[in-house]
Amino acid sequence: MAKIIDLSGLACPLPVVRTKEALEAGETGEFIVVVDHEAARDNVSRFAQSRGCTVSVAQSGSCYHLTISPPAGQARETCILQEFPGVAPAPRSMVVVFSSDRMGDGDPELGAILMRAFCQTIVQVEAPQKLLFYNRGVLLTLNDSPVLSELKGLEEMGVGLLVCGTCLDYFKVRDRLAVGQVSNMYSILESQMQAGRIIKP
Repeated sequence: MAKIIDLSGLACPLPVVRTKEALEAGETGEFIVVVDHEAARDNVSRFAQSRGCTVSVAQSGSCYHLTISPPAGQARETCILQEFPGVAPAPRSMVVVFSSDRMGDGDPELGAILMRAFCQTIVQVEAPQKLLFYNRGVLLTLNDSPVLSELKGLEEMGVGLLVCGTCLDYFKVRDRLAVGQVSNMYSILESQMQAGRIIKP
């Protein structure tokens, strides 16, 4: 019988953290993770799949049961992170962090103009490996964003865009997300820790 890990009631990023611990425990065979909200369901599923695992989801009442199976003949701790397979890992990879929809702390209108100029210019200098969006930065990824075309262009080039799901929910704009992948604080922190350079406009 598969081991059951009940993570219901835990807020982001704890469900992902606990799932990572289970994957690194070295046990063989599948196990079941129980979560009680859609964000945790999606975050845990993506995380496990990025480690090469297969995931099947079943709903039971208000909870989701995620059956996670490591790759056949491969130990859990050797699953490799492949969140964005279109982007080759670089020893000095650049990650750009957007914590605001404006650049700088001065005039808001000027800040919006500068942010658009930044997004238009960055690809001319050096394409980053990932773009991370949290706090008011998530507003740049919405369907009415003044830099939407620039961000879509970067995504089409293979740049990974991680958008904080907690922030989208806080601003009540998840349904307006137009570019990027809904993510969690674990993946955002991990991306910064693995980066060779971090740029913050």
